[in-house]
Amino acid sequence: MWEIVKMITSGRAELNDSSKGGAMFPELCPLYVIENMASPRVLNTHVPLKLFPKAALNSKIIFVVRNPKDAYVSLYYHATGMELKSANCSWNGMYELLVNGKAQYGDWFDHVEEWLKVLENNPNALIVTYEDMQMDLKKQVRLVAEFLGHEKSEQFYSDVARLCSFQHMKKDKKDVRSVWAEDSEGIFRKGTVGDWKNHFTLAQNEEFNQIFCRRMKNINLDLKFEL
Repeated sequence: MWEIVKMITSGRAELNDSSKGGAMFPELCPLYVIENMASPRVLNTHVPLKLFPKAALNSKIIFVVRNPKDAYVSLYYHATGMELKSANCSWNGMYELLVNGKAQYGDWFDHVEEWLKVLENNPNALIVTYEDMQMDLKKQVRLVAEFLGHEKSEQFYSDVARLCSFQHMKKDKKDVRSVWAEDSEGIFRKGTVGDWKNHFTLAQNEEFNQIFCRRMKNINLDLKFEL
């Protein structure tokens, strides 16, 4: 999404050659780094609502949500694939951490519910699902451009969708290899919808479905677990 927004706001359908740098984790970099960024600043963060600056809620916010089963699998490979591992456990071990709300950045359900309460009726907010991006990326690019007030041509939307497709990003985008273990696939692994089926056991899936039904009662969000 960061790449999509950068292309739309710059008006150039081309991948950024440099690393996101401070734009990737603004909460971890000195304030002057953000202050020195050219306007409009495009920042990427994973922080829970309680750590998000209240003044920034007046900015344009695009909230991207991925179904929790695939998000959990993605986090597992991310946490165990880095050179300095933030987790050193099996999938079963990671699953237990996740369903008990002990993963990085906290509980998925708490995170999404807190953010949606603030963003649902906010005209400065756009909620996008990862699955919808996989189904029709060009459509989502168009929605983002309209939301930002930067309408472009259909050809521009097509070019951005092509460049920002998962397979193209995996092939051409340079991630920071120094932070990943030698046997890791890095930040771009599969990117598919439904890979959770290759990891969740039958018992885990049944347990998680019960958790999902109970915890989603207060979350108004239509999520897809397969395409």
